[in-house]
Amino acid sequence: MIQIYVKNSLFRDTLMNALAEFNPTLYNETNSIDNILLLNGEQQDIDEFLKNPPQYPVILLGGHHPESDAEISLPCSLNELKGHIKNLLQKQQNAPSFENKHFLFEGSHRLLTHKKSQTQIHLTEKETQMIVYLIKSLPESVSRVDLLTEVWNYRPDSETHTVETHIYALRQKIGESNADKFITNTSDGYILVQS
Repeated sequence: MIQIYVKNSLFRDTLMNALAEFNPTLYNETNSIDNILLLNGEQQDIDEFLKNPPQYPVILLGGHHPESDAEISLPCSLNELKGHIKNLLQKQQNAPSFENKHFLFEGSHRLLTHKKSQTQIHLTEKETQMIVYLIKSLPESVSRVDLLTEVWNYRPDSETHTVETHIYALRQKIGESNADKFITNTSDGYILVQS
């Protein structure tokens, strides 16, 4: 389902009609997490809205934010917008999940659940992409360079601490006492704990 969060009523109504094939609804915080959100507004409103990113993909119509899954400049063609929506729906259907003794990762929902406490950890798009890449690489560990090139599209010789920063942030979300039960360092990179 497509949710629409657009303050301009004329633009909102136009989107609702143009995207009827996707059964669009107006944004509601209680809607299912099996959604894609179309978001448009002033940059400060976008920044505020995405301060706590939703668990589902966000297509940003105008503006920029690192937590968006797609950014479309306005004006745009309806075919371009529909293409992004179809692409994200396909990604959701193909998003892997991962489970070990302690955690359940649901890629389509950007959600990591601690099984014992039932604590749900909402992940950013990049954290989700990083975990998906680690899943696809199992049972091998993944090097920092591989993550830089495959998840962030950086050159292999880039001097950045992006991977380490994201791993650290993920471990903080999980909690240091539980982090080693989900992701761990190896001599040559990172790997998900499978048991």
